[in-house]
Amino acid sequence: MSFLFSLLVVLHLLSWAVALGTWVGAARTRTPSPGMAHGLAGAFVIGLILAALVSITGDPNHMKLGIKGLVGLIAVVLGYIANAKQERTSPAVWFSIPLVIVLNVVIAVFV
Repeated sequence: MSFLFSLLVVLHLLSWAVALGTWVGAARTRTPSPGMAHGLAGAFVIGLILAALVSITGDPNHMKLGIKGLVGLIAVVLGYIANAKQERTSPAVWFSIPLVIVLNVVIAVFV
């Protein structure tokens, strides 16, 4: 079970890295790729699986999991909005994407 949990954590972090990396790659043209939205969705789904595993096997911090889930859901929604609008994505949506990605990682590490 420990190996499965560790593997899911690695996949979760890689999904966030893919999302942030594709955002950085598209930052100059502000044309999002579908990989960004899929990376965000993958991180969110894997995060839900990890939250379920922690709830089953250990003593979870429900406040932290709830906040991370909400921030992750916001990131997914922003990513899919940007993907749908392509070049017409508003600056508020475009620059909020890396903000919520970094916020989610900061919550994971420091809370």
